[in-house]
Amino acid sequence: VQKKDEPNHSTQTQNQLLPTINFLSIDVEGYDFDVILGASQTLQRTEYLEFEYNWMGSWSKQTLKDAIEVLSRHQFICYFAGIDKLWRITDCFVEDLYSYRTWSNVACVNTQRVPDIATEMESIFQRTLQDEHFTPYLPK
Repeated sequence: VQKKDEPNHSTQTQNQLLPTINFLSIDVEGYDFDVILGASQTLQRTEYLEFEYNWMGSWSKQTLKDAIEVLSRHQFICYFAGIDKLWRITDCFVEDLYSYRTWSNVACVNTQRVPDIATEMESIFQRTLQDEHFTPYLPK
């Protein structure tokens, strides 16, 4: 029996017993950020996350900036994902582009859980910046 003054560690203990999530893909046709907002305990166990960003569903009223801030608090760094290219969003994004909405895949890595993968993703981003043939799409 737990006494009134004793801390309740049952939730913490339950999270420690749950398995690590290596890959979490969220694809709920515009309600991705809603899932992220409700997945705090799941994100604590997640190594890699992908979701879609666009103009549909709740994204019409929610911002990518807010999603990235939530994920940053869970130790994720996020990138726009392309074919053999990554463009970092976390701490490296042009403010005006947050308001531009197009169909995009966002790839996020938990830097605490899988630092080797985080380092490799950052290396891909750095190579993307060096690629003379890569031109990011900028809205008019």
